[in-house]
Parts: sequence; C-alpha cells; structure tokens
Amino acid sequence: MPDTNVSSSPTTAVNVPPVYGGLEGPESMYLKLISSDNHDFVVRRDFAINASPTIKNMLSGPGQYSDSQMNEIYLKDIPSHVLIHVCRYLSYRAKYTNSSIDIPEFPIDTQVVLELLVASDFLDC
Repeated sequence: MPDTNVSSSPTTAVNVPPVYGGLEGPESMYLKLISSDNHDFVVRRDFAINASPTIKNMLSGPGQYSDSQMNEIYLKDIPSHVLIHVCRYLSYRAKYTNSSIDIPEFPIDTQVVLELLVASDFLDC
C-alpha cells in the first residue's frame, strides 16, 4: 500500500506533514484549558467533554464558539499545579472507561488533594 504522506514526481519527492486536528471551531479535535496562572494545557476535546459536564456546557452553552474561534476555557480558580492532574485524569478516564483489564489506582500527589477535590467538584468529574 503506498504511503499517503509522501507525494512523488519523476524529479522530486516532497514530504507532506500529517494533519492532526486543530483548536478552531466546534468540531476541533483539541481544546485549550488555561489555568489561573496562565499556563495552557491542550487536551483532546472528546476526553474533556465525556469526563466533565461543566466543560461540555462551557463549550455548547450561550456564546458558543464559532467556526473560526479558538476553543479555550479559562479556569480562573484552578492553578496549573492542579490543572495538570485534572488533564492527566481526563486521559486516564478515557483509557480505562469500559476497560476489561484491572484498572490501576490513579496517582494523586498528596500535596494537592484538597485543591484537586475542589477542582473536580467544579468540573463535575
């Protein structure tokens, strides 16, 4: 089967970079979560909306994103040292939902347990 990422002509070969999804529009593959200390975390959109009804409502509620608008959610009460754990949980949940294997314990840093509990309560995940 030929490689679809490489086009060739009799004289030259040109590598065409693969296309991964972007951050723009309502059908984007990713979205950006911005912490209270302005750190950006790019996560898969489907992971976030399946795990958090709050994020889903933020993206589909009044003032929803237009086709050209970036999918960014500013979480003014969640600092980056907590939001990184939230993002890891979104991936963990997507990986182990409906899994037939033994689910390992999700690692949580004991220093952020209370802040993580508050964030998970807000995000309903």
